[in-house]
Amino acid sequence: MSDFVYFPIIKTRDAELRCFKNIDSDDFSKILPIYELTKSRKTKVAPDGDIYRRMNQIATIQNGRPFILDLSTDSKYSNPQIEQLLSEHNGFKEWQYFLFDLHSELNIIPMIHLYEDNNGEFFDVKEFVKIASSKKNFLAVRLPFDLSDKEVEYYLEPIITSLCVECKLYVLLDGGFIRDKNPVDVVDTFLDACAGITKFNSKIEDVVMLCTSFPSNVAKEGGEDICGSFCISEEQIYQGISEEFPIKYGDYASINTEQIEMKGGTFVPRIDIASLDGNSFSYKRYRRNNGSYIKCASSTILDEKSYKPLGVWADQEIKFAADGKPSGISPSFWISVRMSYYIKSRIKLRELFLL
Repeated sequence: MSDFVYFPIIKTRDAELRCFKNIDSDDFSKILPIYELTKSRKTKVAPDGDIYRRMNQIATIQNGRPFILDLSTDSKYSNPQIEQLLSEHNGFKEWQYFLFDLHSELNIIPMIHLYEDNNGEFFDVKEFVKIASSKKNFLAVRLPFDLSDKEVEYYLEPIITSLCVECKLYVLLDGGFIRDKNPVDVVDTFLDACAGITKFNSKIEDVVMLCTSFPSNVAKEGGEDICGSFCISEEQIYQGISEEFPIKYGDYASINTEQIEMKGGTFVPRIDIASLDGNSFSYKRYRRNNGSYIKCASSTILDEKSYKPLGVWADQEIKFAADGKPSGISPSFWISVRMSYYIKSRIKLRELFLL
């Protein structure tokens, strides 16, 4: 098993990358990020949103540290460049070129993209794994969490048998958005998938759970307009799985999978704070004509029961806003702040359980 304690998965949007740019090196050494590469913002010279701008941002953020690189299949965040990289032809040749020629200087752990051909074989997947595992010590694969143990074995078998001797695999079991599901049922579903991994233990570096229960409408979930709280279940699910299987903790870093884009004039300024026990969020929410982010921040600081400074970038930004000088007044900026505090709280939780 690796020494990493937390595996956050994010899309390479501005909010997420802004947060990661402000994680200190000590905390960064404890996490293995999973970047789902998306197009950048459209410009006149790159109307489809150039992915190489995003790769440059990742390179600066990671600064030589390892990371898992995946590709977004969401039509909102994809473009022709990403679609080309997902082509299975010749053992995912374009993905190989992107990883091992264009970005060979980066410490990338490549994602294996599953593709089953018409004959029920995984010829292109096997070809990719053979070549990639001869160049890298680690590869990763992402599987739906609701596969049966036999289905997991079916998909892992061609990968494991194609790995070079020195190479190991990160297996990511992805539950996606699980807020509408019973946590006990989610745990059982994860454990069924985990049962299909055990026969390959000698070639597995880590098995990682991924999911999110962060709601798309915080005020509705919290039931209060100005301030309130709501439960999240990632920690509960992790504890349930880890009692029976040695899984590592990962999540969507407090991002809802719908990722609703706020339009100008439609949002209510809000600051969200994760509880240090991992089980809930509290929020402060004030309209722009009633104090906006300045009042949100001052109310957050006054709520000592819910908010305790952790010495991270988020604390600095909350203080700036409380002093009347917020660095940003967009929802995107304050998503970054929420993520900053949340990520530190997850690291502290994992370290607490290691004691």
